Amino acid sequence: MNTPKVLLMPLSSSGEVSERLQGALAVAKYFGAQLQVLHASVHPSRFVPHEVAGLSRQFMQELERIAGTQSRQDADQLRGLFKQLADQGGVPVRETPLPDGASACWHEVEGLRSELVARRGRVADLLIIPQGRDGAISATLEAAILQSGSPVLVMPRTQTVFCPHRIAIAWNGTPEVSRAVRSALPFLHRCSDVRILTHETTSDRVPGPEALQVYLRSHSIDAKPQWVKHRHRNDGADLLKAAQNEHCDLIVMGAYSHHRLQQQAFGGVTRRLLQHSPIPLLMSH
Repeated sequence: MNTPKVLLMPLSSSGEVSERLQGALAVAKYFGAQLQVLHASVHPSRFVPHEVAGLSRQFMQELERIAGTQSRQDADQLRGLFKQLADQGGVPVRETPLPDGASACWHEVEGLRSELVARRGRVADLLIIPQGRDGAISATLEAAILQSGSPVLVMPRTQTVFCPHRIAIAWNGTPEVSRAVRSALPFLHRCSDVRILTHETTSDRVPGPEALQVYLRSHSIDAKPQWVKHRHRNDGADLLKAAQNEHCDLIVMGAYSHHRLQQQAFGGVTRRLLQHSPIPLLMSH
Protein backbone atom coordinates (compact mmCIF):
# COMPACT_ATOMS: atom_id res chain seq x y z
CA MET A 1 0.00 0.00 0.00
CA ASN A 2 1.23 3.47 -0.86
CA THR A 3 1.37 6.20 1.76
CA PRO A 4 -2.18 7.28 2.62
CA LYS A 5 -3.08 10.59 1.00
CA VAL A 6 -6.82 10.84 1.70
CA LEU A 7 -8.07 10.35 5.25
CA LEU A 8 -11.77 10.39 6.15
CA MET A 9 -13.03 11.14 9.65
CA PRO A 10 -16.70 11.46 10.64
CA LEU A 11 -17.35 14.02 13.36
CA SER A 12 -20.29 14.50 15.68
CA SER A 13 -20.80 16.35 18.94
CA SER A 14 -20.84 13.13 20.98
CA GLY A 15 -18.03 14.09 23.35
CA GLU A 16 -14.24 14.56 23.23
CA VAL A 17 -14.64 16.59 20.03
CA SER A 18 -11.46 18.62 20.49
CA GLU A 19 -9.38 15.55 21.31
CA ARG A 20 -10.75 13.56 18.38
CA LEU A 21 -10.00 16.37 15.96
CA GLN A 22 -6.48 16.83 17.32
CA GLY A 23 -5.83 13.10 17.00
CA ALA A 24 -7.01 13.00 13.40
CA LEU A 25 -5.00 16.09 12.48
CA ALA A 26 -1.95 14.40 14.02
CA VAL A 27 -2.45 11.41 11.70
CA ALA A 28 -2.72 13.77 8.71
CA LYS A 29 0.55 15.45 9.70
CA TYR A 30 2.20 12.06 10.27
CA PHE A 31 1.54 11.08 6.65
CA GLY A 32 1.41 14.52 5.02
CA ALA A 33 -2.14 13.65 3.95
CA GLN A 34 -5.43 15.46 3.53
CA LEU A 35 -7.93 15.00 6.33
CA GLN A 36 -11.54 15.15 5.17
CA VAL A 37 -13.79 15.81 8.16
CA LEU A 38 -17.33 14.64 7.47
CA HIS A 39 -20.18 16.16 9.46
CA ALA A 40 -23.47 14.45 8.70
CA SER A 41 -26.89 15.69 9.71
CA VAL A 42 -30.25 14.03 9.29
CA HIS A 43 -33.28 16.04 8.16
CA PRO A 44 -35.60 16.53 11.15
CA SER A 45 -38.50 14.97 9.25
CA ARG A 46 -36.83 11.58 9.62
CA PHE A 47 -37.28 11.79 13.37
CA VAL A 48 -40.76 13.32 13.46
CA PRO A 49 -43.51 10.77 12.78
CA HIS A 50 -46.02 12.63 10.63
CA GLU A 51 -48.63 9.96 11.11
CA VAL A 52 -48.92 10.56 14.88
CA ALA A 53 -52.58 11.22 15.58
CA GLY A 54 -53.60 14.53 17.07
CA LEU A 55 -50.57 16.56 15.92
CA SER A 56 -51.31 19.33 13.44
CA ARG A 57 -49.18 19.94 10.39
CA GLN A 58 -48.30 23.38 11.74
CA PHE A 59 -47.04 21.87 15.00
CA MET A 60 -44.98 19.29 13.13
CA GLN A 61 -43.41 22.01 11.00
CA GLU A 62 -42.49 23.96 14.13
CA LEU A 63 -40.80 20.89 15.60
CA GLU A 64 -38.82 20.48 12.40
CA ARG A 65 -37.83 24.15 12.43
CA ILE A 66 -36.54 23.94 16.02
CA ALA A 67 -34.62 20.73 15.31
CA GLY A 68 -33.16 22.20 12.13
CA THR A 69 -32.00 25.34 13.94
CA GLN A 70 -30.28 23.27 16.63
CA SER A 71 -28.61 21.10 14.00
CA ARG A 72 -27.22 24.15 12.17
CA GLN A 73 -25.93 25.63 15.43
CA ASP A 74 -24.15 22.38 16.28
CA ALA A 75 -22.60 22.26 12.80
CA ASP A 76 -21.41 25.88 13.07
CA GLN A 77 -19.75 25.20 16.43
CA LEU A 78 -18.02 22.06 15.18
CA ARG A 79 -16.81 23.76 12.01
CA GLY A 80 -15.44 26.67 14.02
CA LEU A 81 -13.56 24.33 16.35
CA PHE A 82 -12.20 22.39 13.37
CA LYS A 83 -10.79 25.56 11.77
CA GLN A 84 -9.34 26.72 15.08
CA LEU A 85 -7.53 23.44 15.79
CA ALA A 86 -6.29 23.09 12.21
CA ASP A 87 -4.83 26.59 12.43
CA GLN A 88 -3.22 25.87 15.81
CA GLY A 89 -1.72 22.67 14.42
CA GLY A 90 -0.34 24.38 11.33
CA VAL A 91 -2.59 22.40 8.98
CA PRO A 92 -3.97 24.55 6.13
CA VAL A 93 -7.69 24.26 5.44
CA ARG A 94 -8.23 23.79 1.71
CA GLU A 95 -10.38 21.70 -0.61
CA THR A 96 -7.52 20.14 -2.57
CA PRO A 97 -4.60 18.17 -1.09
CA LEU A 98 -1.12 19.64 -0.94
CA PRO A 99 1.52 17.74 -2.94
CA ASP A 100 3.93 17.48 -0.02
CA GLY A 101 2.20 18.32 3.24
CA ALA A 102 -0.86 17.91 5.42
CA SER A 103 -4.11 19.72 4.77
CA ALA A 104 -7.70 19.46 5.94
CA CYS A 105 -11.18 20.20 4.66
CA TRP A 106 -14.71 20.25 6.06
CA HIS A 107 -17.68 18.53 4.42
CA GLU A 108 -21.27 18.98 5.57
CA VAL A 109 -23.68 16.43 4.16
CA GLU A 110 -27.19 15.22 4.90
CA GLY A 111 -27.89 11.59 5.63
CA LEU A 112 -27.18 8.81 8.10
CA ARG A 113 -23.56 8.99 9.23
CA SER A 114 -22.98 5.24 9.02
CA GLU A 115 -24.24 5.00 5.44
CA LEU A 116 -22.23 8.03 4.33
CA VAL A 117 -19.04 6.74 5.91
CA ALA A 118 -19.47 3.35 4.24
CA ARG A 119 -19.92 4.95 0.80
CA ARG A 120 -17.37 7.76 1.03
CA GLY A 121 -14.84 5.48 2.67
CA ARG A 122 -14.55 3.59 -0.60
CA VAL A 123 -12.70 6.55 -2.10
CA ALA A 124 -10.41 7.16 0.89
CA ASP A 125 -7.10 5.55 1.81
CA LEU A 126 -7.79 5.38 5.52
CA LEU A 127 -10.79 5.95 7.79
CA ILE A 128 -10.24 7.39 11.27
CA ILE A 129 -13.03 6.34 13.62
CA PRO A 130 -13.20 7.01 17.37
CA GLN A 131 -13.52 4.17 19.81
CA GLY A 132 -17.08 3.84 21.07
CA ARG A 133 -18.08 5.40 24.36
CA ASP A 134 -18.40 3.05 27.33
CA GLY A 135 -17.39 0.07 25.20
CA ALA A 136 -20.18 0.49 22.65
CA ILE A 137 -19.58 -0.35 19.00
CA SER A 138 -21.36 2.31 16.99
CA ALA A 139 -23.15 1.78 13.70
CA THR A 140 -20.59 4.13 12.11
CA LEU A 141 -17.64 2.07 13.32
CA GLU A 142 -19.28 -1.15 12.19
CA ALA A 143 -20.09 0.29 8.75
CA ALA A 144 -16.56 1.65 8.35
CA ILE A 145 -14.98 -1.73 9.06
CA LEU A 146 -17.42 -4.01 7.29
CA GLN A 147 -18.70 -1.95 4.36
CA SER A 148 -16.17 0.70 3.31
CA GLY A 149 -13.53 -1.62 1.85
CA SER A 150 -10.81 0.61 3.34
CA PRO A 151 -8.54 0.12 6.36
CA VAL A 152 -9.81 1.71 9.56
CA LEU A 153 -7.75 3.35 12.27
CA VAL A 154 -9.72 3.11 15.52
CA MET A 155 -8.47 5.85 17.82
CA PRO A 156 -9.00 6.14 21.58
CA ARG A 157 -11.31 9.11 22.04
CA THR A 158 -8.88 11.19 24.09
CA GLN A 159 -5.69 10.51 22.07
CA THR A 160 -4.38 13.75 20.59
CA VAL A 161 -0.97 12.63 19.23
CA PHE A 162 0.05 9.98 16.73
CA CYS A 163 3.60 8.78 16.11
CA PRO A 164 3.81 5.00 16.67
CA HIS A 165 7.33 3.78 17.42
CA ARG A 166 6.50 0.16 18.30
CA ILE A 167 3.78 -1.68 16.39
CA ALA A 168 2.26 -5.06 17.20
CA ILE A 169 0.76 -7.30 14.53
CA ALA A 170 -1.88 -9.68 15.90
CA TRP A 171 -1.12 -12.50 13.46
CA ASN A 172 -3.14 -15.68 12.96
CA GLY A 173 -2.60 -16.32 9.26
CA THR A 174 -6.11 -15.34 8.08
CA PRO A 175 -6.98 -13.28 4.96
CA GLU A 176 -8.28 -10.46 7.18
CA VAL A 177 -5.01 -9.91 9.00
CA SER A 178 -3.08 -10.35 5.76
CA ARG A 179 -5.01 -7.40 4.30
CA ALA A 180 -4.40 -5.45 7.49
CA VAL A 181 -0.65 -6.03 7.24
CA ARG A 182 -0.54 -4.79 3.64
CA SER A 183 -2.51 -1.71 4.70
CA ALA A 184 -0.06 -1.22 7.55
CA LEU A 185 3.13 -1.17 5.43
CA PRO A 186 3.35 2.68 5.45
CA PHE A 187 3.05 2.57 9.26
CA LEU A 188 5.56 -0.25 9.63
CA HIS A 189 8.16 1.52 7.49
CA ARG A 190 8.03 4.56 9.77
CA CYS A 191 8.31 2.81 13.13
CA SER A 192 11.43 1.54 14.82
CA ASP A 193 10.17 -1.77 16.23
CA VAL A 194 7.67 -4.35 14.92
CA ARG A 195 6.39 -7.30 16.98
CA ILE A 196 4.46 -10.23 15.49
CA LEU A 197 2.17 -11.44 18.27
CA THR A 198 0.76 -14.92 17.71
CA HIS A 199 -1.49 -16.62 20.24
CA GLU A 200 -0.38 -20.12 21.19
CA THR A 201 -3.87 -21.43 20.40
CA THR A 202 -3.27 -20.62 16.71
CA SER A 203 0.13 -22.33 16.50
CA ASP A 204 -1.10 -24.71 13.78
CA ARG A 205 -2.23 -21.91 11.44
CA VAL A 206 -0.33 -21.41 8.21
CA PRO A 207 1.29 -19.23 7.17
CA GLY A 208 2.82 -18.80 10.60
CA PRO A 209 4.66 -15.82 12.09
CA GLU A 210 7.97 -16.91 10.59
CA ALA A 211 6.49 -16.67 7.09
CA LEU A 212 5.22 -13.18 7.88
CA GLN A 213 8.68 -12.26 9.15
CA VAL A 214 10.18 -13.30 5.80
CA TYR A 215 7.52 -11.35 3.90
CA LEU A 216 8.14 -8.18 5.91
CA ARG A 217 11.88 -8.56 5.45
CA SER A 218 11.31 -8.36 1.67
CA HIS A 219 9.84 -4.90 2.39
CA SER A 220 12.93 -3.95 4.45
CA ILE A 221 10.97 -4.32 7.70
CA ASP A 222 12.60 -6.24 10.54
CA ALA A 223 9.98 -7.88 12.75
CA LYS A 224 10.32 -10.05 15.85
CA PRO A 225 7.90 -13.00 16.32
CA GLN A 226 6.55 -13.45 19.83
CA TRP A 227 4.18 -16.13 21.16
CA VAL A 228 1.34 -15.03 23.40
CA LYS A 229 0.44 -17.42 26.19
CA HIS A 230 -3.14 -18.35 26.99
CA ARG A 231 -3.88 -16.61 30.29
CA HIS A 232 -7.42 -15.26 29.95
CA ARG A 233 -10.76 -16.65 28.85
CA ASN A 234 -10.67 -14.40 25.78
CA ASP A 235 -7.83 -14.46 23.24
CA GLY A 236 -8.34 -10.73 22.69
CA ALA A 237 -7.49 -10.05 26.33
CA ASP A 238 -4.25 -12.03 25.96
CA LEU A 239 -3.25 -10.10 22.83
CA LEU A 240 -4.09 -6.74 24.36
CA LYS A 241 -2.14 -7.50 27.53
CA ALA A 242 0.89 -8.63 25.49
CA ALA A 243 0.80 -5.42 23.41
CA GLN A 244 0.56 -3.31 26.56
CA ASN A 245 3.42 -5.19 28.22
CA GLU A 246 5.57 -4.47 25.16
CA HIS A 247 4.57 -0.78 25.24
CA CYS A 248 3.17 -0.91 21.70
CA ASP A 249 1.72 2.26 20.18
CA LEU A 250 -0.43 0.57 17.52
CA ILE A 251 -2.01 -2.85 17.00
CA VAL A 252 -2.51 -4.17 13.44
CA MET A 253 -5.21 -6.82 13.22
CA GLY A 254 -7.91 -8.32 11.07
CA ALA A 255 -11.54 -7.50 11.79
CA TYR A 256 -13.33 -10.82 12.18
CA SER A 257 -17.09 -10.98 11.89
CA HIS A 258 -19.90 -13.48 11.59
CA HIS A 259 -23.50 -13.34 10.52
CA ARG A 260 -25.56 -11.05 12.69
CA LEU A 261 -26.84 -12.79 15.78
CA GLN A 262 -28.65 -10.54 18.23
CA GLN A 263 -26.82 -7.59 16.68
CA GLN A 264 -23.41 -9.07 17.49
CA ALA A 265 -21.64 -8.58 14.17
CA PHE A 266 -18.05 -9.07 15.36
CA GLY A 267 -16.26 -12.10 16.72
CA GLY A 268 -14.92 -12.25 20.26
CA VAL A 269 -11.33 -11.11 19.67
CA THR A 270 -12.37 -8.17 17.49
CA ARG A 271 -15.09 -7.10 19.89
CA ARG A 272 -12.77 -7.32 22.89
CA LEU A 273 -10.17 -5.02 21.38
CA LEU A 274 -12.72 -2.59 19.92
CA GLN A 275 -14.30 -2.21 23.33
CA HIS A 276 -11.28 -2.18 25.62
CA SER A 277 -8.05 -1.28 23.80
CA PRO A 278 -6.34 1.90 25.02
CA ILE A 279 -4.03 1.46 22.01
CA PRO A 280 -5.04 2.55 18.48
CA LEU A 281 -6.10 -0.31 16.21
CA LEU A 282 -5.45 -0.55 12.47
CA MET A 283 -8.05 -2.97 11.13
CA SER A 284 -9.06 -4.47 7.80
CA HIS A 285 -11.93 -6.81 7.03
